[in-house]
Amino acid sequence: MFLRKLLLYFLLVFLVLKNVKAVELEVNPLYLNEGLTQNQVINIKIYSARALNLILDAYSSLNRKVIYRMDTRRYLDAAMFFLNEAKQYSPSYLIKRQLESIQKRIKLYPDEDYSEDLKSIYIYIQDIAGNLDNYEDIKTLYQKILEKAKIRANSDVKDQIDILMEKLDIKLIDSPILEAQNLIGIAEEYLNKSRFSKVKKSLELALEPLIKLSTKETLYVALVKEYIYKAYMTYDYDQIISLKYVDSALIAINKAYYVSSSENRDILKEVRKKIRTLPGIFDNKKEAKKIFTDIINSLRNI
Repeated sequence: MFLRKLLLYFLLVFLVLKNVKAVELEVNPLYLNEGLTQNQVINIKIYSARALNLILDAYSSLNRKVIYRMDTRRYLDAAMFFLNEAKQYSPSYLIKRQLESIQKRIKLYPDEDYSEDLKSIYIYIQDIAGNLDNYEDIKTLYQKILEKAKIRANSDVKDQIDILMEKLDIKLIDSPILEAQNLIGIAEEYLNKSRFSKVKKSLELALEPLIKLSTKETLYVALVKEYIYKAYMTYDYDQIISLKYVDSALIAINKAYYVSSSENRDILKEVRKKIRTLPGIFDNKKEAKKIFTDIINSLRNI
């Protein structure tokens, strides 16, 4: 009886370990991505929504019979704070801070070799290539910077990093955040001059980018661009992983289409249709790559 129980015990342990091993080998498409992630999108939406509500509070404070500028200013300062928080969740934020640190190190230690550090940073740029419409230009410029770094022409490296950082904006994330921040800054200037009608106009304009970030399709489209580009890049190396990126893109495009604005609905409908056709023709390399290219080009129009 004892031997029988012992045998059953080892058999049970074997089966449990075997199943654990099988689970570890499963690939979840949500964990494949290393550029823009779902968590980053959620956090940008949260902070943008908080900023949006504060802008609406500021606007309402200007409708009172007696306007207290300090109240309005507090709302605007708080909105700016939350937009700064949202900005930190953009994948470009870390890259820019890393490049900024290289510039500061060059200033302190101008004769050092920074080529290896720059190579490491470039990995992060590759991760967000799907959301950089000017990626090829960035790639070319980065190669020039690396060549300068190898010969320790660090003054040129420092100057070219400034040019690079201007190019590293993600259109669907960084641009609306910056637009809203600029408009809030303008509103604050008008508030100091008690030009309340101008303040309200600036706040009205700031609503659009904040609504796009917090409730509309903008961030979902950024995810689609991320997934589709990586599906395209992994297609020749691992079609299983590539298809999982396609699956993730389909989930994101469905969300984007559901909340889409009228100006982008037709484009998103066509993109969704093309993404749906990909699994059925995946073995046809020429056709699959054509559809990938069509989708990438279409998404650049949003």
